[in-house]
Amino acid sequence: MKPGTYDIKAKGHGSSYMPMKVSLSEDKITNIEVDSSGETKGVADEVFKRLPKEIITGQTLNVDAVSGATISSKGLIDGVAQAISLAGGDAGEWQKRAKVAATNSKDEEITTDVVVIGAGGAGLAATARSIQNDKRVVLLEKHPQIGGNTTRAGGPLNAVEPEWQKEFKALPGEKDSLIKLAQTPVDEIDPEYREDFIELQKQIKDYVNSGADYLFDSKLLHEIQTYLGGKRTDLNGNEIHGNYALVKELINNVLDSVKWLTDLGVKFDRSDVTMPVGALWRRGHKPVEPMGYAFIHVLGDWTKEHGATILTETRAKHLLTKDGQVVGVITEKSNGSKITVHAKQVILTSGGFGANTPMVQKYNTYWKHIDDDIATTNSPAITGDGIALGQEVGADLVGMGFIQLMPVSDPKTGELFTGLQTPPENFIMVNQQGKRFVNEFAERDTLAKAAIDNGGLFYLIADEKIKATAYNTTQEAIDAQVKAGTLYKADTLEDLAEQVGMDPAVLTATIEKYNSYVNAGKDPEFGKSAFNLKCEVAPFYATPRKPAIHHTMGGLKINTKAQVINESGKVITGLYAAGEIAGGLHAGNRLGGNSLADIFTFGRIAADTACSEIDQADSTSGASGH
Repeated sequence: MKPGTYDIKAKGHGSSYMPMKVSLSEDKITNIEVDSSGETKGVADEVFKRLPKEIITGQTLNVDAVSGATISSKGLIDGVAQAISLAGGDAGEWQKRAKVAATNSKDEEITTDVVVIGAGGAGLAATARSIQNDKRVVLLEKHPQIGGNTTRAGGPLNAVEPEWQKEFKALPGEKDSLIKLAQTPVDEIDPEYREDFIELQKQIKDYVNSGADYLFDSKLLHEIQTYLGGKRTDLNGNEIHGNYALVKELINNVLDSVKWLTDLGVKFDRSDVTMPVGALWRRGHKPVEPMGYAFIHVLGDWTKEHGATILTETRAKHLLTKDGQVVGVITEKSNGSKITVHAKQVILTSGGFGANTPMVQKYNTYWKHIDDDIATTNSPAITGDGIALGQEVGADLVGMGFIQLMPVSDPKTGELFTGLQTPPENFIMVNQQGKRFVNEFAERDTLAKAAIDNGGLFYLIADEKIKATAYNTTQEAIDAQVKAGTLYKADTLEDLAEQVGMDPAVLTATIEKYNSYVNAGKDPEFGKSAFNLKCEVAPFYATPRKPAIHHTMGGLKINTKAQVINESGKVITGLYAAGEIAGGLHAGNRLGGNSLADIFTFGRIAADTACSEIDQADSTSGASGH
C-alpha cells in the first residue's frame, strides 16, 4: 500500500456521515480516527472504542459488528476498506483474514446485595439509588453498552412544576382544550378517578375565570390526562385504563425524580417548557445535552464512580429461587462462560418487547394488523427477555395486547431523529396528496391510526422558523439528509410539492388554511389543540414519516412499591420491576414524556423498596449492613 493518512467519509447511523482518518504503512493499518460527532450519542459509542482497536491489533477487517450498532460498525469497517483501496491495497483480502480468537473466561460466582437486570434508564436509576442506600450492586446488560431505549428517547420528561410553568404564556388553543376537558361528563370518568376529576374541573374553572394567560398545570391535570390518554378498548371489546394507585404514585413523585437527577448532575434547560409528540400538555423538563443520552451519560458515570459492578455482554438466562424467594440470576457472557449472581434482591429493568416483532404480533389485540417488516424505534436489545424471566417464577401479566406505534418515525429505519422533529404545536402533517388529516396535537395512537388510514406514509411540513424549533438536528445533518434524498427542501411550497409527488395547488391551499387557523387560534377542520408558528418563511421542508413500533404498554404486574405480583395476586418475594417491563400504568396508550417520568420514578421506588427489605431482614437477623 502507499503509506499515508487517508481522509474518508464513511456511512453512519441514519443519514449521517462519519469523517475518518485512516493511517497506513506499506503493510499495516497504524491508526484509525473517527469523528463520530454526527452520530446519535450513546447508540454506537462502543463501536468507536472497540473496532479500531480490534482492527489494528488483529490487522484484519474480519471483525464482528458491535451488537445493537451494526450500521455504524459496518460504516467504520467499510471506511477502513475504502482507505486500503485508495492506498492500492486489496480490501477484499483484508476482509478474509482470520479473526482474532476470543479469549474464553472461566465460569464465576458473585455475591451482592442487589442485582439489576437491564442497564437502560430504569436500571441505572435503580442502581444509583441502591448505592445511595449503601448497598452493593451488580448491573447486568446483554448488549455491549449501557443505555437501552433511553439513549434513543427524545429527552423531555413530564413533571408538573406550576411555579416554573407560570413563567410561560398559554399557546393559542390550550385554554380551549382545558375548557373542553372540563366539560367531559363525570359519569364517563371511571369511579376511582371521579373525585379527582371534579376537583380538576374546579381548578380549570378558577383558572379560566381569572383571565390569566400563563401556562396552567396541576398534578390533577397530569393525572387525568394520563388516565384518559391510556383509557382504550381493544379489538375484542375489552376496556383498559391506568391503575389508579400506580398513576398517583407516578404523578406525586416525578418532580422528585427531576430534582434527584439534577442532584446527580443532569442539567435541565429552564428557558423552555416543551412536550414530545402525543404528550397532550407542555410540562416537559428537557435536558441541556441532546436527547436521552443526557441521562445515560450522567447516571452511567455516577454509578461507575460510586462502585457499581457493571457487566455488559452478560445475558440473564434464569432467575434463582430458594424457599419461594428470588435470590439471584444465572447469566451467560457473550464468550459462552457463565456468571452466577447471588443477591438478596433482584430488580428487573430490561424494557418491553418492541424489537421482537413476533412477540408483538403474538400479543397484539389493538391494531388490526402488524406487518412482519414493520420498523421499530427501539434498541435491538428490547426483546422481552425480562418478561420471560418474570413468568418463570409465576409473575402475572397485564395489558400485553396494547402496543404503541410512534407515528413520526423514519419510514425505512424507524428512527425518531432523522428529518426535523419539532414540538407538536408546530407539526403540520399532510398525507401523500398534500392534505392535513388529523389534529397534530393528539395522542400517539390517534395520530398513528390516522396515518395508517391515509396510506401509512405522510410528511411533516416545516418552514425556516419551524425548523429552528427542531430539537434533534444540526444544519450539517439537514444538508446531508437533503443530499441523500431522505429530507426534502425547496425555496417554494410549489417546488416542495413537486419533489414529493403532490399537486402544488393542494399543498399550498393546505398551508394557507393552516396559517389562517394559527391566526385565528382555532382549527375548524381537525380541532388542533394548540398552535405556535405559521409556515411561511422559505426555505420549506418535508420530512417523510411512517408509524413504527415504539412502546409496549403491557408487562409484569407490579404494585406501588414496584414489587412484582404473581398470578394469585401475591408479592413475589425478592423480585421488583420498573420501567417498560412493568404493565398497568400506561394502560392502552402512553403519553409522550411519561416514559422517562416512569423509569426514573419507579426505578428509584424499586431500589428503595428492595433496600428497605434488606435492612429489615438484616435487623431481624442481627446482621450488619454494608
